[in-house]
Amino acid sequence: MTKEGYVLMGDIISSKKINDRAKFQEKLIEVCNVINQTHKNDIIAKMKIIKGADEIGCVLRSLSPLYDIIDGILSDLYPIKIRFVLVYGKIDAGFATNDISQMDGPAFHQASQLMDDLKREKLILKIVTSNKILDTLISNNINLIYILKEKWSPTNIGIIRAYEKWNDQRKVAKELGISQQTVSYHLKSSNWKEIKKMEKELKISLQSLGAA
Repeated sequence: MTKEGYVLMGDIISSKKINDRAKFQEKLIEVCNVINQTHKNDIIAKMKIIKGADEIGCVLRSLSPLYDIIDGILSDLYPIKIRFVLVYGKIDAGFATNDISQMDGPAFHQASQLMDDLKREKLILKIVTSNKILDTLISNNINLIYILKEKWSPTNIGIIRAYEKWNDQRKVAKELGISQQTVSYHLKSSNWKEIKKMEKELKISLQSLGAA
């Protein structure tokens, strides 16, 4: 029986340079499990490793959780980078198993080709659905956000994560042993406020698409 779904595939960038692949694989499994639990109502086939420790994938019901999933994976695996492709299309084998490793069909073949294309670029995401304009708008938005985030230094990231946890510059400064002015400087220099606004609006738009 032929069904349709959003096939999301992720490919580890420079995976051969990972020193302890067994430890990384354990971490990758843990990250996939978190995604599956957090987005269990949005997932048809759970996120799992499908090619050694080099590739992961899942099948989604809609575009709604796309950014949260990508951002969650990239944040939890930092500094390891992953490129993603999303294809909406037909799945004509294994759909009833709810297991992506048992599934096949045109959507998977197109996702594989799209990943090969993406490897020749410096972007992290390509999307193909039935709406090319929407594909371009969403993928460009997410790619631009990550072009900005790639400029963050490890210090930026440490301060940003602490601030997102406590939402208080003085508490961050105390916990990290730095001045409040230093916290403020890193938040401003990283364009954290502007990026958060972009992310919020993007997620609202994706939720609206899922509800349509």
